[in-house]
Amino acid sequence: MYSVQPLLVALLGIGKIGRELIRRTIPSPNYRYVTLVDTSGALAKREGFSVGDLEEIVTLKERGGKLFEMEGRHDYFESFDGVAGVCEYDVLVDATDAQTYPLLYKALDQAHVVASNKMPIADVPYPAFQELTSKAERLGRVFDFGVTVGAGMRTLDLIKQLGADGLERVEGCLSGTMNYLSQRLNERVTLSTALKEAMNAPRYYTEPDPRVDLEGCDFARKLTIIARLCGRGIERSDVDVEGLVPLELRRVPIEVFLKHLPSLDEGMAKRVEKARAEDKALWYVGTADLDHDEYSVGFREVPLEDLIAGSGESDNVLKIYPRLWRRPVTIIGPGAGVPEAVTGMIAGLSRVRARVRLKLGMNPTHR
Repeated sequence: MYSVQPLLVALLGIGKIGRELIRRTIPSPNYRYVTLVDTSGALAKREGFSVGDLEEIVTLKERGGKLFEMEGRHDYFESFDGVAGVCEYDVLVDATDAQTYPLLYKALDQAHVVASNKMPIADVPYPAFQELTSKAERLGRVFDFGVTVGAGMRTLDLIKQLGADGLERVEGCLSGTMNYLSQRLNERVTLSTALKEAMNAPRYYTEPDPRVDLEGCDFARKLTIIARLCGRGIERSDVDVEGLVPLELRRVPIEVFLKHLPSLDEGMAKRVEKARAEDKALWYVGTADLDHDEYSVGFREVPLEDLIAGSGESDNVLKIYPRLWRRPVTIIGPGAGVPEAVTGMIAGLSRVRARVRLKLGMNPTHR
């Protein structure tokens, strides 16, 4: 009988997703956190943080604290770079919303990577994305970013399977936030009210800055990731995006933006009523035409009987058109939310555990 060899985890980001990941995994003997990183620096513990340590750190972060406040109690470094050569880890988990490409690229030299963060995958030039994925393949590392599209549904896994003979296009709503807003708009709720619902408990659907959702940036990243997974060398700027945030509100503080958000309500309500008059629904939809390399995101009028218009809450609805198939494969399910995202990340960690165990030949005494 083999003893459990815990996976040594370095976690970037201790926001809502990072904290929930800790909560969901600390009861398990399969995981041991050895490094935790936030914007203030990094804490490291070679033998792994205890359950008590992790609970205390989660509490600290939930009250708005920073890791540097625990300097002296644990090994503290001003950045993750200082940890890399000191503390051994099996997997780097990226639960941030920052550009972490250099960190992920360097981490692959010694570890696997699981990421919920879209920026290092979609917001870098295509050749850089290729370098990241090819490096992981060359070194035999797991580079798992399946949660970046569809959260816990891990839509990318199915796209890879169906895309063996090529896909013609994909279309649907890949933003849980924008799907929720579309649903509420068609229920004649104002945009400003719907956005506040999506931002706050119990949903927390939006990005930390909801303008990322309203501007279609997050949706465009997902289309970019899908296209790149399908071998298309596109940039995020190649996606034609209809955004909702006026130029004068794009860079003001969030509280100022939210104060002025009701000014957009009337215009959106008119568009919804126009669609209703034609027995249609107004929905935020994206299309990746892979045959013609055309990519777009924005509000479209869709038939009321369309599966997209029948979805609810934070559902993602994606129609996948495999080449030569008579009809598309449609995926519907929750595509946003902290519990859903963490479920998808744990699936990625399971892939890493399987790879590590295979490499070790199931030897319980060797790491």
